[in-house]
Amino acid sequence: MELWVAAVLLVFAVLGIVLSSRFLKQRKKLRIICMAVCILAAFALTVYIGLTLIFVYAVQSRPPVD
Repeated sequence: MELWVAAVLLVFAVLGIVLSSRFLKQRKKLRIICMAVCILAAFALTVYIGLTLIFVYAVQSRPPVD
């Protein structure tokens, strides 16, 4: 997955958390399920983006090969 796709999906996951808490007030069980799925997706995408940035930095800052 490309980094920009992960960033867009992270924005959608956060938007899903906000929208499900706002519009699913009467359906408590469905709101909890939607929020749990979005929170897990947001967490996984945050870890993915963080690890990608760490690996890119590690490749860029390695010493030159003689």
